[in-house]
Amino acid sequence: MIVELVGLGAVGRRLLSELLSTRSVELVRVRSRRVDVAAAQVGGLARVEVVGEGRRVDADWMAVTTEAGAQRSALRLAADAGIPAVSVCDDPDLVTELLEGWAAPVVVGATFSPGLTDVMAVHAAGLLDEVTELHVARHLSGSRSCAEARARALKREGRDWRDGAWLERAAGSGRELWFFPSPVDGQDTYRADLAEVHTLRAAHPEVARLSARISMNRRERLPVMVGLPPFPSPQKPAGVGAAVVEARGRQGTSTASVVLGVVDRIEAATAALAATCGELLVSGGAERRSCAITAGQVAPSVSMLKVLARRGVTIARFGQLDVD
Repeated sequence: MIVELVGLGAVGRRLLSELLSTRSVELVRVRSRRVDVAAAQVGGLARVEVVGEGRRVDADWMAVTTEAGAQRSALRLAADAGIPAVSVCDDPDLVTELLEGWAAPVVVGATFSPGLTDVMAVHAAGLLDEVTELHVARHLSGSRSCAEARARALKREGRDWRDGAWLERAAGSGRELWFFPSPVDGQDTYRADLAEVHTLRAAHPEVARLSARISMNRRERLPVMVGLPPFPSPQKPAGVGAAVVEARGRQGTSTASVVLGVVDRIEAATAALAATCGELLVSGGAERRSCAITAGQVAPSVSMLKVLARRGVTIARFGQLDVD
């Protein structure tokens, strides 16, 4: 299997390592505008080839880990070459655009959240007889990009899906305490402009209520609410992400809920998910589609969780010893 990788940021470099540790990957072809810089970053690794932007795409699938602005051109290259792509980006505008109108096979929002939370949502929903609500909360900490993402999210109104219609929610409103797996533990969460509600809506059109929240402490939230840049955050542990998914509905004749959680290094878990999506798309473990899908729609959630577990990402079920 040959994989084309576009983007060598923190996630891109971790994904490169993840791909090279996969036995079925024969070659990783890194595509970059600055070939010399990319070659220096790669450092002469075996089974890695660095190519320029003008090189014809020749791979089994493509992973795109660039910023949102550069994602579209790379995804068009994959579409023109007739190969599936995995978009590692949580920008709400890009996610919505791809889900609503991209006529080529691409996994959308394959990040820590959305992405990993989409797989968790599908699995949690499958543990109930009927699902009426799905809710997601995420906590990302440690890097400048995470702080900037929180700031951008809180500057724009959030959206909830309620009984067949979108409801606009004021950014930074609705403070609610959510408990994440240790060592993150309890965090205040707020409404914001997040991609999770759009990926949940795409994968679960029958569910009546969908929402997503993001954690932010007072030091981060106050300057954002008055239009100032966010203060540097001393959050600990740095680089760790956490997410919780709650499915509510019915089990038999009773109301019930299933809560799944995950805590992991952000880059490592994101890279593991992207590699898993690409592997299943090419190996036949996923249903081939000619449109945009979420990570939760790539393959049955049990298959996804097994592959993720082999790659070191473990999902926990609150109140249970086993995620099943």
